[in-house]
Amino acid sequence: MKMYNHYVTTLLVYSVGLVFLIYFQDPIFSVFLMMVLATYQIIAYNYFKLTYIETSEKEKARLLYKLEQTEKATVEAATQFVSLSKIIDSGLLMIDEDEKIKQVNETFEAYFDTHDIVGETYDILIPFRGLYKAVNEAYIQEIKHRTQMQYKNKYYDINISPILEDKLYKGCLVVVHDITQLKTAETFQKQFTADVSHELKTPLSAIKGISELLSNNPNMSEEERKDFIQSMVRESSRLETILSDLLIISKMDRLDYELKIEETNIKVLVDEAMHLLEPLAKNKGLNIEVSVAEAMVSVDPTKFRQVIINLIKNAINYTDKGYIKVRGLIENGSYVIEVEDSGIGIAKEDFDKVFKRFYRVDEARSRASGGSGLGLSIIKNVVKKHDGKIELTSTLKKGSCFRIELPINPEKD
Repeated sequence: MKMYNHYVTTLLVYSVGLVFLIYFQDPIFSVFLMMVLATYQIIAYNYFKLTYIETSEKEKARLLYKLEQTEKATVEAATQFVSLSKIIDSGLLMIDEDEKIKQVNETFEAYFDTHDIVGETYDILIPFRGLYKAVNEAYIQEIKHRTQMQYKNKYYDINISPILEDKLYKGCLVVVHDITQLKTAETFQKQFTADVSHELKTPLSAIKGISELLSNNPNMSEEERKDFIQSMVRESSRLETILSDLLIISKMDRLDYELKIEETNIKVLVDEAMHLLEPLAKNKGLNIEVSVAEAMVSVDPTKFRQVIINLIKNAINYTDKGYIKVRGLIENGSYVIEVEDSGIGIAKEDFDKVFKRFYRVDEARSRASGGSGLGLSIIKNVVKKHDGKIELTSTLKKGSCFRIELPINPEKD
């Protein structure tokens, strides 16, 4: 604006001078006027020059400041990216507008076992076919893209976003999440749902079949009718057991599942379990031996009582003759509970399987006893939530021994 005013003023001065020259037409006055205009020209030139230099310097300073701020923002953004890439639990990869990898974090390198790829074009990702295909598609089309891939028994979620600057494409940011646990849980849940459906179908089918027989045969003898009704009661009880155990498992699988820990005398829990199950063992003619030391241990008494009941009941169900031994002792800073039997035993290759849901060592025997196939799975989960561990030793046709170790505080014994 200042330069514009100077230009207008100069134009006016020369216009007035020209008018005077035309109007007066006096040689002396004309010479004088020309000298005045020349002097003004020199002064105006020097003034314009100084003003231009001053304006240029200011503009230069402004541009340098803006450039400095832009570089500072770029450095800060890069620093923030590097810092974020180190703490985030995901793989990060940044590709610039020249198809070159600009940034990569350690998590990404660990996922795909890559090293020193910064500065390389993203073609270096070709060995990782699913990842390269996703990146290439998103980069060429300059779009957001999301997909999943499998690499070395791991599952990854890939999320690619374009980097834009004034609507110009400047590359893309690739975020990779390890979703292996999620995929495993999804597979496990599908299998669990299928197993539950199968387990519930059996007693329901039996109840439905017996109901139809009773309904379609009004002349059935009283004895046959009584047998069928007893079968319905057994299947109903089995169905109730399965549903009850499923409810327990569903609660234990919740993230907010909490134990109600109390200082509890383990011997009292064992005595309560034996009082409940001793008649069942005596009906089978089994010899019961109980040797349990008193000790105060931090447990959830309700849930741990069920653990002991399930272990002893399992031993009774799978033992036709011989003995059941229940031991409790303090050993190396832990309280150890052992339930040993002289039953059918378990093959070594099945040791890990017995703790899986719905697995049965003897299908027919378990169904006959009304078992759900969930007991040992529940036991293992409860023990684990108490920071304990459970082990199994067994020999086919000779018996089994389940051993639980619970951490205790020696000062409280």
